[in-house]
Amino acid sequence: MEVNIRPVQINDASAIHRICTQEAVLQYMVFLPSMRVDAVENRLRNLGDNQFEFVAELNGNVVGFVGLTQGRGRFSHSGELFIGVDSEYHKKGIGKALLTKALDLADNWLMLERVGLGVLVTNPVAQALYEKFGFTVEGKKKGSIKAHGRFIDEIKMSRFRPNGLLANT
Repeated sequence: MEVNIRPVQINDASAIHRICTQEAVLQYMVFLPSMRVDAVENRLRNLGDNQFEFVAELNGNVVGFVGLTQGRGRFSHSGELFIGVDSEYHKKGIGKALLTKALDLADNWLMLERVGLGVLVTNPVAQALYEKFGFTVEGKKKGSIKAHGRFIDEIKMSRFRPNGLLANT
């Protein structure tokens, strides 16, 4: 399975929308089921110079995406990560390939010392993947998100650049 990871393009919006609105993906995202394709297009069109996004392509089809936002000013040493993978491709290495690309950018190009993310307590498979990449739990946000008529806790995780200034603090 040859996965191609490339920078996102505006014409990827419909594929990203399709992934985000899949029931097996939507439950872990911040999007609402009513999210529109034009909203994704507008978000991609207006990415700032501190926002970096990639998609995973398999046989010419977008099957996942990852984003990294670098902090500004006194937060410029850190970033926040998000990821989504087509439900047909869960547990098939797409998330691993996307995280590898995003963390290479964070570590070797942006020189970020810290990368954080949030994962819902209802998604232990994703949490296990993040732990394989060196993310550790920092805390929990009680009732962080609403889904299916209930509040769900979010686990906050972070990873420090290997051999970076903050790696051993």
